[in-house]
Amino acid sequence: METFVTVLVILAMIALGVLLIHLANRQRGDRIAAFHRGRSWATAWARGTRKEVG
Repeated sequence: METFVTVLVILAMIALGVLLIHLANRQRGDRIAAFHRGRSWATAWARGTRKEVG
């Protein structure tokens, strides 16, 4: 019986880890997709300085 509970706990911890990794990857993917076509901060800064100078 103890072996069964131990195996069950290990499987539950693995499932929890897989879920957390999946959620973290999805959040990262959503963040990347949101800024896929946007300008980077360096490009925006460079364009802003060119407008001020020129």
